[in-house]
Amino acid sequence: MAPFEIGETALVVEVPSAEPLVRGLRERYGFSPAYGMPAHVSVLYPFLPRERLDDGVLAGLRNLFAARRPFEVAFAKAGRSRGVLHLAPEPDGPVRELTETVGGRWPEAVPYGDGLAAPHLALAEGLPGDAGQAAGPPVTTYVGGVTLRVFDGEIWRAEAFFPLGEPPVAEFAFPGPLRERLVAAILSGDKTATAGLLADYEHCGDPLPVAGRWTALIDSAGRRLALLETTQVRVLPIREVDEAFARDEGEGYDTVAQWRASHERFWTGPEMSAVLGGPPVIDDDTLIVAERFRLLGPL
Repeated sequence: MAPFEIGETALVVEVPSAEPLVRGLRERYGFSPAYGMPAHVSVLYPFLPRERLDDGVLAGLRNLFAARRPFEVAFAKAGRSRGVLHLAPEPDGPVRELTETVGGRWPEAVPYGDGLAAPHLALAEGLPGDAGQAAGPPVTTYVGGVTLRVFDGEIWRAEAFFPLGEPPVAEFAFPGPLRERLVAAILSGDKTATAGLLADYEHCGDPLPVAGRWTALIDSAGRRLALLETTQVRVLPIREVDEAFARDEGEGYDTVAQWRASHERFWTGPEMSAVLGGPPVIDDDTLIVAERFRLLGPL
């Protein structure tokens, strides 16, 4: 029997970048992963029951979170509270402020029923030994939004996504047929990775993507179609791209050689050359920004 009630809801900050570090403990000693709840920090659990989530409540949440700004937190220190081994976000002030803001609007939703728990990423229940032993390499994430999850009797299903502030746009290629193909691949779930020249970011003065950032996918007409979340960013020489990344680009590449030939054509083509002031020289040591992301939901 599930330890949750059907229709229970939770407002959470999901931390996909922490999954490699915490998955083992959570799967062995936690119960929420078995019910589809990813690594997360609760903003408010339980929130209002599902039957109360009408359009007014959802609009209120959307406006409330849109008025907040994204922030960055790190998870490096393990601790225990109420028998739960956890990682604490540092700083925890921004998460507390989100909880207080939501609680101020819906005071009947009391965190954990008593309001005493501090922000935390739960790892395990009933795990013996020193909690400090669970601490691993620090994980830093950029918090771009809050997810509403509902327990349907089997899993904690993601039902709505609320960005913090106005998410920046995610542009793939240049407007035209290629962008439309890439957008379609993203919306179908086939494309979960993308690569860009580090020189392009540096030339344009654009910040590199960071894990946890939420962006709004746009089409060639500039319409905002869906929310994306960056889950991993690596800067690496092009020679280190592997077949898994090439496949996850979702453009039908069977080999790294196919991936590289296609990207070199794009990066040295007339549109990119116009941006960079001339065609770049691509060799094995050329640095690229390899980004993985996930599709959250429609806008």
